[in-house]
Amino acid sequence: MNKLSFRSKLRAAFLAVAMLSILITGVFSYSITASIMQTNALKLTQDTVVKSAQNLDEKLKKLMLVTSTFMLSHSFQDMLRDASAGNQSRYFAHMTNMDNLFSQAKMAEPLIHSIFISTPIGEYYPLTMNRNRGVPFAETPLYERIRQEKRNVWIEGHDDALFLGSPRVLSLILQPVSEYPLNDIYVVVNLREDGLRKQVGAETEGGSVRFLLNAGASSVYDESNELALRAMESGPVARIAREGTTGYETYEMDGETYLLNYARLGINDWTVMAIQSKNHVLKDLIHVKWAIVLIAVVSFFVTVLVSSAFTGYLLKPLRGLLHVMKRVEGNDLAARFESRSEDELAQVGFRFNRMLEQIVRLIDEVKEAEAGKRTTEIKALSAQMDPHFLYNALNAIYWKLKTKKINESQQMIMSLSRLFQLGLNKGREMTTLDKELEHVRQYLELQAFCYENLFEYEIRVDGEWLRKLEVPRIIVQPLAENSILHGFESMESGGRIAIDVCGDEGAGRWSIRVADNGRGMDPEAAASKPQRRDPDNGYALGNLVSRLQLCYGDEAKLTVTSASGEGTVVTIDLPAKGERADAST
Repeated sequence: MNKLSFRSKLRAAFLAVAMLSILITGVFSYSITASIMQTNALKLTQDTVVKSAQNLDEKLKKLMLVTSTFMLSHSFQDMLRDASAGNQSRYFAHMTNMDNLFSQAKMAEPLIHSIFISTPIGEYYPLTMNRNRGVPFAETPLYERIRQEKRNVWIEGHDDALFLGSPRVLSLILQPVSEYPLNDIYVVVNLREDGLRKQVGAETEGGSVRFLLNAGASSVYDESNELALRAMESGPVARIAREGTTGYETYEMDGETYLLNYARLGINDWTVMAIQSKNHVLKDLIHVKWAIVLIAVVSFFVTVLVSSAFTGYLLKPLRGLLHVMKRVEGNDLAARFESRSEDELAQVGFRFNRMLEQIVRLIDEVKEAEAGKRTTEIKALSAQMDPHFLYNALNAIYWKLKTKKINESQQMIMSLSRLFQLGLNKGREMTTLDKELEHVRQYLELQAFCYENLFEYEIRVDGEWLRKLEVPRIIVQPLAENSILHGFESMESGGRIAIDVCGDEGAGRWSIRVADNGRGMDPEAAASKPQRRDPDNGYALGNLVSRLQLCYGDEAKLTVTSASGEGTVVTIDLPAKGERADAST
């Protein structure tokens, strides 16, 4: 096996792992079987729905035929003739003759509950029915519908307002066709709602629910099935009720897949629909599913046992290489990879050995270059001086000389000279805290002359040992500059800057705190201030943070706290890394 390539070893391992193909085969088998069962269920249900729609269509056509026969009878035509002429004298005779026609129609079609005829000379209805005389036909929704649509109208299920004590009915409203001029004569045929429901076959059969909708996606009869009611509110059902003819499809509702079959009636715009849950259709596949799961679990454990033996052997060189890498992480650059194998992983380990040898040589070269680069970066960051302050200071000196303020001009020139002397620091990057505080004092004196009465300042040091600490030059002045230029920007007087230095000599840490009572800023903006680099400010906090990190690494911390209208506090926390014996100027 040592002579084989790593690819050959993996191929041998994959032969054992191939047992997992049982799971893939099972999943595909289940999916194909489920798809076939779903398609068969859709087709079988579609046949039932189409047959139900055809039966209902034939039933309603028969109803139309019975109604047409009824309206062609001599008694009905005699009534139409008198209604057209406005002759009310034979009303009761017509009433008696029409009662026989009503009985014949109900016998011919048991679905008919009652027939009502509205004419200008009176109303006609079965004598066995109790007319609700408190509701004239012209005041019912039926009259409104026929007046609006002016054609034969099918009215969905409703409470019968024409007769007392009647159950819910569906209505067909007709306008008779005659050779006589007719006006305001309507025939209302009421159908039994429960009879129509049975005709549709609305009862649940094997998880499938059938229901009848009109073009507005409303139930034709009173529907109580919860699944049917939820389906009526869904987009696909409404679309099919409005546009569909005959067909089937699947759709998602409430996170579950449903199978929908539909068939449009020919006599009106009603549609027979059937809906059933896909899970109910596929419930018989549950045993197949669990069998696949069981086979997959057994195959998984067998595969784990077999593959563990292969991977244990295959990964042995890799574990050796990993052990060497961990030693290198611990700065043990003398660690080397060893193996008797000759496969690809062993070749990687041998090349890693050669890479380590090159790294050792490069590290020595980088150390020398890094020392010079570090010094260069510190000096480059320190050299970013903003000439704006110098322009303002010289301009202020000029105008004080112009106005004969000789003493103030002399003091400003001495402060400016002292400021540059301390800032340049003979070219050295590190200075003492005592010199750094003197540098910021001279800066504040100059700014006090430039911005008369704008602010006062105070510098406090808690312990003489702090004054001898070595610090990078010009780290406090940028903070005081921010307070004057930004904190007191909208102020004319009353500004105050407090610089406090304190520390714990035993703990080896100390801090510089610069606080002002300026306009402050949003707390979130203050928290992100140290991370932002502002190209418009020579000594932005981002620049200062970079310098401190170059000198102290992660031991240096700079924090900004502020609130709008409450001033700003900047704190620099540093380690006490060393002292200078010579604190002279």
